[in-house]
Amino acid sequence: MALRQYKKSADILTKIFLGIVLAAIAVTVLFPLYYVLATSLKAYGEYVLNPLGLNFSKLIFKNYAEVLGSKNLLGATLNSITVTVTGVVLTVVFSALAAFAIGVVQFRGSGFLYFIAISTMFFTGEMTYVPMYLLYNKLKLLNTYGVLLLPYLVGIPGLGIVLGANFIRKIPKEIHEAAFLEGAKLRNVFVSIDLRLLLPILSVVAIMTFQSVWSDFFWPMISVMGNRKLHTLPLMMIGFKAADASMYGQYCAGLTIMTLPIVVVYCFFSKYFLQGMSAGAVKG
Repeated sequence: MALRQYKKSADILTKIFLGIVLAAIAVTVLFPLYYVLATSLKAYGEYVLNPLGLNFSKLIFKNYAEVLGSKNLLGATLNSITVTVTGVVLTVVFSALAAFAIGVVQFRGSGFLYFIAISTMFFTGEMTYVPMYLLYNKLKLLNTYGVLLLPYLVGIPGLGIVLGANFIRKIPKEIHEAAFLEGAKLRNVFVSIDLRLLLPILSVVAIMTFQSVWSDFFWPMISVMGNRKLHTLPLMMIGFKAADASMYGQYCAGLTIMTLPIVVVYCFFSKYFLQGMSAGAVKG
């Protein structure tokens, strides 16, 4: 009886502890979002007097109006859309083709390619920026559209390849063998069978790539800073902060506007994101 009571008390304490940990994580994640949103709705004087609070009687939308009325907004938005769409499409296509080659074709060297794909996941983008900068500088591509698009054309989408290859390997070989016996060519097998089954995985790749490319600031900053016509939204938004400290409200308003597409994408495709992560997981 005492042991049962002890286990019950331990379970309650464990749940309380987990609740506190989850609440702390939620506050840590949500507070920056609240801070940016609250600051975007304040005048500079109100922000100085009350940086963390939110007085609903003094909310303003002037900061949003100034951001939306900026003459550089349209060009920066088009640049961000162009780079993001290009990055997402190229990453998804390369991930699907490489995953099919590794999981189905299994040519000589496919294992090495899989190893390379896994290896790239241990390197952040910032670790490759210096050699990329030196390379594109020698090619005289800095401050051109090419320097924004080429990294997605020649890069290796490690996560997409690993998730896709792991998923394809779970597909029964009999399905592919039956298709080949029916006279289906390799490209028909890829389009009719594997590509359709890979859609949840590719949804994950597309969402994560969209978030990464849309909010990327560091690479555009070092590669196209000298050409204002090629500035993306993150570069444009940081301009509000750099121009004048009193424009902090406009800066936060710009960040809020820039974050909306990411939130919308996650809200609409969260189901596919979870399905894809589960489907691409390695079996234990």
